[in-house]
Order: sequence, then C-alpha cells, then structure tokens
Amino acid sequence: GKGGMGKSTIGSNIAAALAEQRLSVMMIGCDPKADCTRNLTGEVQIPTILDISRDKGIERLGLDELVEGKKIELADVIHRGYRGVYCAECGGPRPGFGCAGRGVIVAIDLLKRLNAFEELKPDIVIYDVLGDVVCGGFAMP
Repeated sequence: GKGGMGKSTIGSNIAAALAEQRLSVMMIGCDPKADCTRNLTGEVQIPTILDISRDKGIERLGLDELVEGKKIELADVIHRGYRGVYCAECGGPRPGFGCAGRGVIVAIDLLKRLNAFEELKPDIVIYDVLGDVVCGGFAMP
C-alpha cells in the first residue's frame, strides 16, 4: 500500500502481539525513514544497518571484508524491543546516491552474511516495506 496507510503501525502491533504469545519475532524496517521499530523500542530511533555499514567503511572495504574482518557484528545491527522482539532498520542511501530498493538489498544481504536468521532463530520475520520502491526493490501490485 501507499504511504500513510498504517503498514508500520500494523506491523509493529503484530510483532508485539506475537511476542506476547511467546514467539520469537524479528521486525525489519525497509523504509529509508527508519521508523517502523520505534513502537517496539519505546520511541528510540535505532541506528540503521546502512548507516552503521557506512560508519564501518563499507564504501571503502566492501561487504565481504566488513563481515569477515569482524568490523561489523550482529549486535551492531540488531536491537531488542518490546518483549524481546529483534529490531533492525535497513535505512536508505545517502541523499542523491542510489535508491531505497538497493539499500534494502544490501542490508538484507548483510543480515544473511551475519547469519542473523540462523543465530537468532526467529519464529517469524516481519518486513515493513514501502509500497512504491521500484529500482531493484519493491513495487505495488
């Protein structure tokens, strides 16, 4: 759906409800605004995967070296929220560089390389995505 319809609110409420049922939940925000996990973290804006990657030198080193060189670790990009929900925000590219869809691909790739899903073993993963990113990412049906 388009922006402002409540996708982030619904997603975070579903994550909270599932966590209350004692399920292990991971919520991944795929919007450059990086705000879908705020309902789960007590309004705390967590650092985004792309911002952390840039700070650690992804543009100079590349994704492989960041992970293999242990310059970035799972604890850097996953934060705990309400009832232990694992929260991550992809973030977006720097203004004027790239598109949100490509940023999401890089962020999810990093989570996979860090073995986030195997290590944390969430019962369910909720992705909060934009409805209109078309450059290698998402599009409205």
